[in-house]
Amino acid sequence: MRNGGDVYRLQRILDFIVAGDDDQTIYSFTGASPEAILNPEIPEDHKIILKQSYRVPRAVHGAGDALIRQVGKRQEKEYLPRAADGLCAAGSGTWETPEYGLLKTAVEHLVRGRSVMFLAACSYMLRPIIQVLRKNAIPFHNPYRRNNGFWNPLRLGRRDSTANRVLALLVAHPDFGEGHRKWTAGDFVLWAEWLTAKGIMKHGSKTHLRNRDASQPLSIADLDAIFETAALESLLACFDGDHRALLRWWRMRVKCAMQNRIQFPADIAHVHGPRALMERPQVIVGTIHSVKGGEADVVILSRI
Repeated sequence: MRNGGDVYRLQRILDFIVAGDDDQTIYSFTGASPEAILNPEIPEDHKIILKQSYRVPRAVHGAGDALIRQVGKRQEKEYLPRAADGLCAAGSGTWETPEYGLLKTAVEHLVRGRSVMFLAACSYMLRPIIQVLRKNAIPFHNPYRRNNGFWNPLRLGRRDSTANRVLALLVAHPDFGEGHRKWTAGDFVLWAEWLTAKGIMKHGSKTHLRNRDASQPLSIADLDAIFETAALESLLACFDGDHRALLRWWRMRVKCAMQNRIQFPADIAHVHGPRALMERPQVIVGTIHSVKGGEADVVILSRI
């Protein structure tokens, strides 16, 4: 750059920073490679290694460290476990037959208030354990992949989700506990939409309620205008029993096409009570990749 006849040379120093872990470059199918970190060699005084783990206990750390040391070309690094012994043991079940070992192990920890995470290398390996969890009415989720409905069947984010329909039904029953109240027009639209109308509801009642203020409570007179006499009498009789009576009444009258959709949240409400649908599940399911950075008291890893 010239200024008044003098020449100044401007030198720009570029810093190139690489952040990563060669031990975790597992996405080779997307182009990930440890060579990006290992070659060319970086001077030792330019390396910063985060050596302390705040999640991995000593037993799990020891097993993982012994496994990774079988890799021939890697960056040697100091990696310390957290100050807890932990436990690393082989179970008796397999991902294909989880009901013969994995479920029993999980339930033993769940009754002690511990969180349990089921992990597998591929999503298809999770299908058997998900089927078993559904069969046994054990709530589960994957908080790291909320957009995956197969792993998050109890999502409450959408008002018209199946779990919200069950809650809309049971909120009027005293067993609901805190938050118990009369049905509103909005509640009714949710839980009644999937009912078989013939012999249960009077003609035009669903349409009539959709045009009302969703927050408006329903009176007995409103219910009498909606339901056929026998259906209303059987519905009101459910309030003499616990919430399961009301849930059974609804399940018996839901359209056949919707029975599979309501089964899991309805089973959970039947076994654990309606508020279980609003609580954070103790069980997490997912692939190893999907829960990266997550944690649980107990992790059950299935291998191929």
